[in-house]
Amino acid sequence: MDVLALVPLPVRVSPGLCRLDAEGRVAGRGIAVCRGLGLLVISSCDTLDVFVLPDDIARGGQRGPERELVPVRTLGGVAPMDFRFSNFFGGETGYMAFTDGGVMSRRLLLVADCGKRDLNTVHVIDVVHGTHVGYVTAPGTIVWPRGVATRQSQAAVSCWEGTGSNYGPVVRVYEGRDECTWTLVRVIVGGFNGLRFTADGLKLIAADFGNDRVSVFCAEDGSFLRHIASRVVPLDVEECAIDGDDGRAGVVVCHSGGLVAVVDAVVRRIDLDFNCHALARIPGVGLVVRHDTGVQFFATPDAVAMASMSLWKVAWMTAVCRVGFRKVIS
Repeated sequence: MDVLALVPLPVRVSPGLCRLDAEGRVAGRGIAVCRGLGLLVISSCDTLDVFVLPDDIARGGQRGPERELVPVRTLGGVAPMDFRFSNFFGGETGYMAFTDGGVMSRRLLLVADCGKRDLNTVHVIDVVHGTHVGYVTAPGTIVWPRGVATRQSQAAVSCWEGTGSNYGPVVRVYEGRDECTWTLVRVIVGGFNGLRFTADGLKLIAADFGNDRVSVFCAEDGSFLRHIASRVVPLDVEECAIDGDDGRAGVVVCHSGGLVAVVDAVVRRIDLDFNCHALARIPGVGLVVRHDTGVQFFATPDAVAMASMSLWKVAWMTAVCRVGFRKVIS
């Protein structure tokens, strides 16, 4: 995905769903996408809003029809989903990620929560049925959970740990035996905020906002691999490329002024004129970015072209491909 080629889409989530609460808190900055379920979830005002992601979301590209997504379900306010996505020190969480397979029989949402009465935790939620399944880590057993990343049966959570002068940011990695049973398998020192496993599952990348960089770790044993200087305070991170098909992989981070893509020490800024808090990849489409008053969707030119095709053209192309395939194997 060439991040510099992404096209902004005229699709939005109502600013009213990303408003400040009665105490003047954002109370939720996260966003997560599950293409398999066709769902998008945002956290705000200590609730989770669930949206259906249209298959043709990229239709028309930047000049396409303006559309507003309407939530189909809102979760929160009732135990055990009585969320509190901000703490007394002004820190915000509500970051989350969908599971993507492994031992899980269904796609579930893992949500970081400051918790009422400082009972910080990471919830496991079935957003399709609106039910609470359990916890990755029980309430009160983790400190200030922030970024959440998943890869098959594993979940990584950035948080704080230690005592005295050794108190600082870490990444905890858990192994899921089933939907309700998660075991801590390693603790990685360093990195705090957004997390992602790389597409090949070999690395874990962490936004280290305290040092203006992204840290890269080996996913298998947690060993440190390298730092990537972002030149901004990174809040969340995803894999990306700058020059399309040349195979150079890099990262894109969101920060207070937009997005920054870094590939082979080349830094490209994408100014968006709003404060960005989180981002998520939409497979087959592009990216979605969470900001102060809503979300911004971006699509690749290929996704725009495909979504803008008529049904007749798609059917014709399918028929041509099938004929060609039959000739090859005959």
